[in-house]
Amino acid sequence: MALKTKFLLAIKVLTPLHIGTGNELVQDFDYVVFQGGKTLRLHEERILEWISERGEDFSRLTQGVPPSEILGPALSPDSPFVRYALPGAPQGTREIRECIKDVYDRPYLPASSFKGALRTVLLWKIWKNRRLALAKIRLEERKQYAAQSLEKEVFGETPHEDVLRALRLRDAQPIERDRLVLVNVRVVSRSSRNGIPIALEAIVSQTAFLMEGHIDETAFQPWGNWSKEKFLPKEKREWLSWEFIAQAARERALQKLEHDIRWAERVGIKPEPWEKLSEEIHAAERSSRKGFPLQIGFGSGWLSTTLGPALLADPDYARLVHERYGLGRNPRSGRKTPPDRYPASRRLARLGNLDLPLGWVWVLPKEEG
Repeated sequence: MALKTKFLLAIKVLTPLHIGTGNELVQDFDYVVFQGGKTLRLHEERILEWISERGEDFSRLTQGVPPSEILGPALSPDSPFVRYALPGAPQGTREIRECIKDVYDRPYLPASSFKGALRTVLLWKIWKNRRLALAKIRLEERKQYAAQSLEKEVFGETPHEDVLRALRLRDAQPIERDRLVLVNVRVVSRSSRNGIPIALEAIVSQTAFLMEGHIDETAFQPWGNWSKEKFLPKEKREWLSWEFIAQAARERALQKLEHDIRWAERVGIKPEPWEKLSEEIHAAERSSRKGFPLQIGFGSGWLSTTLGPALLADPDYARLVHERYGLGRNPRSGRKTPPDRYPASRRLARLGNLDLPLGWVWVLPKEEG
């Protein structure tokens, strides 16, 4: 028996994708808006080195004068003080959410983000297969860890026993920085079509990633190198087959897209982007392809990062989840979104006259011999 089952994942970006660093770039200090609607990311180290040798300019910098004002005409897309230039410019905000990149400013897809999305899909599928219900499980007090007990029961009590420990992934290979753009996002709801503006660096659609990985088969054998006593149950190996994962991801995506389409129609937004995704999933099922969709990163929302669709269908959802954890409560007005309409808003990228969901990718796995 092979000790490893290697595979290669071809991942295509379907809608703007943002995996953030947690860092926000500030206008005139971290970036400037250049003529023609371009955003120039400043090279802080080179700017500081240059200014430190110029006494008067260094003094101005320490007094809070932004680098853009000190450098002035020296800033252009080809300037040594600019790390890279992005098409597009922020609208209605002076801050940009930074996308994760390597040391050469090339964006990539972290294995941890991808694996986290797979984990949620598998948990949803097991919930459905076992016909679980909120009344049958224990929910934690803090909503951030509400399903922690369920996760331990399904995947394993400890990290050592977690079935997903057998799934080993590498970060996707970095891509060229010209696949990165500046995207303006709005929080859209029925009461507000132009909510809080958010600007972020995002990977454009049709971008292709390659991610390598393998499944450690020894984890499912009693003679495996983890533990001779607590090896992983063989029946859980099926969960890591790409056929099982693909079917689960498609089913879950279709259920979520149904909610998104109804929401779009309710708030008066064209539902075509969500309908197109749904059609692509049905086409994959008709052709027996292994490909499947995932929604990851910023803007994927509550329905993607939790058991969302399954919870909304549970008869005890309103009492045990919505009310208990205070979901849908507006901190300013105190008003609450009814359980049957939660979540009431979406974060959408505005491209031309079209509103697009964020973070959808299409995954095509290939096992290697």
